[in-house]
Amino acid sequence: MKHPRLAVAAIVLAGVLVAFALVRRSSSGPSYEGQSAAQWVKVFRRSSLAEQEDARDVFRMLGDRAVPYLLSVLTRPHRMTLARSYAKLRSTLAQPLQRVLPSVSTEDTETPAAYDLLTTIRPSAAVLMRRLKPWLSSPEHPRYLQAIHLLGTVGEGGAEAVPYLVQALRSTNKYHRIFALQSLELFGVKARIAVPALIEALDDPATHIRAIRALGNIGLEAKQAVPNLEALLLTADRYVAAAALHKIDPEGNYLRLLIDAVADPRARTTAISELGELGPTAALAVDAIIEALKTEAGRDRGGGLQLLSVVDFLRKISPTNHAVIPILIEKLKEIEGQGRQSITAGSVGLNATGYLAADAKSDRLNIAARLVWFDPAEPHGMEAMLDTLHSDSDPGRRAFAAYVLRQA
Repeated sequence: MKHPRLAVAAIVLAGVLVAFALVRRSSSGPSYEGQSAAQWVKVFRRSSLAEQEDARDVFRMLGDRAVPYLLSVLTRPHRMTLARSYAKLRSTLAQPLQRVLPSVSTEDTETPAAYDLLTTIRPSAAVLMRRLKPWLSSPEHPRYLQAIHLLGTVGEGGAEAVPYLVQALRSTNKYHRIFALQSLELFGVKARIAVPALIEALDDPATHIRAIRALGNIGLEAKQAVPNLEALLLTADRYVAAAALHKIDPEGNYLRLLIDAVADPRARTTAISELGELGPTAALAVDAIIEALKTEAGRDRGGGLQLLSVVDFLRKISPTNHAVIPILIEKLKEIEGQGRQSITAGSVGLNATGYLAADAKSDRLNIAARLVWFDPAEPHGMEAMLDTLHSDSDPGRRAFAAYVLRQA
């Protein structure tokens, strides 16, 4: 037999992987509706968007009870390292042996899923901090950075986590500072004691944008940062600074700076993005954004319609605003006309964003989704959703249509 030692090594590694799988089955976490937490994680990782939302709802129901299991997913031995070693070793064997030995996935989808679900749960400090404090005992602890990242998921009692994040924010380690800011940005007013450290972080190129946002999220309690943020109104960070200042001092004139920028094509995308993050407090900007929508016909860097990004930010400000509906209907009809022309002409050539007919279908679906999100009773959007669900050959588009209908 060729490569006998390699074959033995591959078999041993396969056995180790099987052992890990058995350990996983034996520690599958709490159950809900007859399925374990491990099974619901699998649904979340591998299913359609609608089913993923079902899994999110389950973990919201499980709450703190699911935390030990999700942490166990994040702290398992180096299964992916073993899996990749095994896959590499298996690929060097003769084809008959490769067919006998099982294949394994070398893509780690469990770790990001566990982080995502912890963010969904927002576990209490009473449950999560007790498990993280040993990791936070020293910046040299091998799980210190992971703990700083996980602190951003804390919900009730989150103020308990802030001193640890302030300590990390003042670290000489760039990654400690970055992860600390990622977490602090989520704490809002609970992070009030971090204001002095956040002001210092405004001078750090690695953290300054998140520091601006974190100060804004703290709100009125961050008023001592106003002079520092006002100084940024003369820099390239003016729009994110203006949004933060509006949160800290809603009576100031900072919102006007953002509204005026909507009329400038060069600044429009950034300004509307910041207005969207302000939510309903940016209601005065709605008319300016709707006016900008009437002329928006470009595409973003990913090839999608720029109009959709603007609409999504508008929805954060005014989620039931019906003034946008006629604009979306007109764009929907335009896209449907383009799709029919492409099919009639038999055009299947690739452009910058893919097949023309496929792009028309995706654009139609995305516009229809926004119509349904603004008004579930809007007939044009609902018709496009149902048509996609019943007759589109692409499973991804059908899954998205089901997801939108579930939300409606």
